Amino acid sequence: MSQGISVLVAGGTKGIGLAIALRLAAPGGHVFLGYHGDDAAAKQAAGEIRDRKATPHLVKQDVGTPAGAAATIAAVASVTDHLDVLVHSAAVPNPGLLAEEPLDEVLHAVHVGGLALLYLVQPALRLLGEGSSVIFLSGSSVELVLPRHGALASAKALGECMVRYLAIELAPRGINVNTLRTGPVDTELLRSVRSPSGEPMPMPVTPNGRRLTVEDIAEAAAFLVSPPAAMVRGQAIMVDGGLNTTVRGK
Repeated sequence: MSQGISVLVAGGTKGIGLAIALRLAAPGGHVFLGYHGDDAAAKQAAGEIRDRKATPHLVKQDVGTPAGAAATIAAVASVTDHLDVLVHSAAVPNPGLLAEEPLDEVLHAVHVGGLALLYLVQPALRLLGEGSSVIFLSGSSVELVLPRHGALASAKALGECMVRYLAIELAPRGINVNTLRTGPVDTELLRSVRSPSGEPMPMPVTPNGRRLTVEDIAEAAAFLVSPPAAMVRGQAIMVDGGLNTTVRGK
């Protein structure tokens, strides 16, 4: 094994997932970028990881299926016998009304955005060990009803529940598991969600006077996988500059 850490980010070639992958990429390490369809974005992401002196590995699979998730972990295992960080950042654009959306689309969103956490963790247990961390990306829509977020929010709520159970079950093995909730940030996924009038979702300014960035979220992820966060387990950490607090106060 190399001196750097081994990181797997499912949904790691764009947006928040890529920002986390770049933040955790270290010289001599291995960064596995899971993705489903956009080869051009994956190639560009690999180049950015390489610029960090880490070795990128592109893994094109559908982690929304047990077979695809198992194949993803098999790709990791073919390179290294230890996985330091597993990040679930996968989600599908699903901008519809939950009461009217075709059920197959809802199920697809739930498999990719929620159940895939378990699909990945179960086969990855042979690689995860003392000091390893698992992060599940979620958002404020698990508690706040946001326009046209029903399927995605349901997926993330399911994943957050699994995080709490996994955190307790895996603690004796030294594996840490947490949820990282994010506020609205300018990503392809959020841009795909439209308001009922068809307008793009606004990117609000946080109370401290600026917009949230993917780098803000990546810094929080870096903390959660660091030794000082060893006693932060099974938690849902919100990174949104205080926006969620402000909305609740209205």
